[in-house]
Amino acid sequence: MSIRRERSDAVEHRKLILQTAAQLFHQYGVQPVSMHQIAKTAGIGQATLYRRYAHKGDLCLDMLQDFGKTLLADLETYLEDNRDLPPVERLSGIINHWIDAMEEQSELILEMESKMSCNDKNGNFFLSPIYRYFRSKISAIVSEIATAKPTPLVDCDFAAHLIICSMSPIGYFHLKQEKNLTVDEMKQQYRRLNLLCLS
Repeated sequence: MSIRRERSDAVEHRKLILQTAAQLFHQYGVQPVSMHQIAKTAGIGQATLYRRYAHKGDLCLDMLQDFGKTLLADLETYLEDNRDLPPVERLSGIINHWIDAMEEQSELILEMESKMSCNDKNGNFFLSPIYRYFRSKISAIVSEIATAKPTPLVDCDFAAHLIICSMSPIGYFHLKQEKNLTVDEMKQQYRRLNLLCLS
């Protein structure tokens, strides 16, 4: 068998595994689904599954990375289509995209967040492309807002980091549940907070 054929098979297996896992997670939740169940439902051997993913955490991380790529592409489109909006409106748009993403992938994100560590390069959110992207875009928008002020008092990069940290999934879902807020109400609260802090 040629290398090209093996690579093609590997790509197809990855796609099948991720689609199957997504369906099972949606149906049963992330926690109850086993690697054995994923392999069986996908119709592949467990050895094939474990060659690609040593454990379910690796598979979940790959799913989140795929989702992250889609999210970043959507955000690029949003920012390009709305480049003439005032910076505060664009910042709200970024936050809305972030919240929608957390809501869509809530169980998977919370499952992974509890296992992530700043000491692990693969599990350190602050080293991820999605963090760097959000920090760069938010920092640029905060800079636009700050330079319009006579005496800007905020470090834009620092502010971007704080905005991202304030929206960690565990904190977000805790507040949403504790305050019994809808998704739209959460978006409004973040918008008001940013307007207050950046005004």
